[in-house]
Parts: sequence; structure tokens; C-alpha cells
Amino acid sequence: MKKFIEKIEKICKENEKVAMFIDMDGTITVYDIYPENMVNEKMQEEYSQAEPAQYIIDILEKVNHIPNLDLYILSLSRTVKITKEKKKWLKKYIPFIEEANWIIITKELNEYSKENRNIIKAQKIKDMENEYNYFILLDDDHKILKETQKMLGDHGRVFHISSILV
Repeated sequence: MKKFIEKIEKICKENEKVAMFIDMDGTITVYDIYPENMVNEKMQEEYSQAEPAQYIIDILEKVNHIPNLDLYILSLSRTVKITKEKKKWLKKYIPFIEEANWIIITKELNEYSKENRNIIKAQKIKDMENEYNYFILLDDDHKILKETQKMLGDHGRVFHISSILV
């Protein structure tokens, strides 16, 4: 935990304005695995009861006090109903990140597809390059992390969720 906070503080000291994007599923929520044919139904029914990864949330609440760092939620959602459930969950467990900073990309609304799933988060981050000079992504998906680091280059850093735990 301490090492992660120190890395974020160092990045913020070296940059004027930093945005940190945080994934939900498997990052700040305990992610349940369902059979592929039941994912939508189960997530729609059960997401608001997803267990928060409280240790991670506590650390994010600490880094949220860094003056030149803005926190964002950046999550993929399969359906509009799951998006609504994610918003309910965020209101309950992540009140320190304002709703204006929640970016939930919904497949059912054609905001992403199977083909661009691994790069859509990086594209959303890049859309904000006029507002920030450095970006951080905290996620649990290796493909998304790899593609995001490629796209951000020297203007960003990605962290796998496991990096907070050491």
C-alpha cells in the first residue's frame, strides 16, 4: 500500500495536473465469475450487492486528497441495466468520487464492441488530454492495461490492481 501511494505522490509532484482512472469489476468490487450465458442476467440482478474491495477503496480515498490529482471511475458495462446498478453501487461505496467523474461505457448502447473492448478505455482517457498532462489507469485486465500504456506512452502509467497490495 505505502509503495503505491508513494508512486502516485511522485507522479503528481512531477506533473501539473493528473487524472487517475479506476476500473470497477475486479478492482474496487469483488468480481464474481458467472457462466458466459448468465453474465448479463446475474450482473443485472446482483451488482448492487457486489462486495466492495474496501482495502483498495481506503487507499483511493487517501490519494484523493492529493491536490493536483482527479479521480475518475472508468468501467465497461454490458447493458444499460448493469450501468444503472453500477451507479447505485458507486453512490453507496465511493461517495468521494463525484458522479460527474463516472465514465461507464455501455455495450448495449454501442459505446464499445468486442473488437474495440481492449482500447476503448485508452481512447476515453486520450479524449481528456487537453485537461491533464498525465494519466494513470488502475485496472485488473492485462490486455486493457497493455493497450492503454501503448496509447498513452510517456504521458501515462498503468497499474495492475495487484500493485496496490504490495
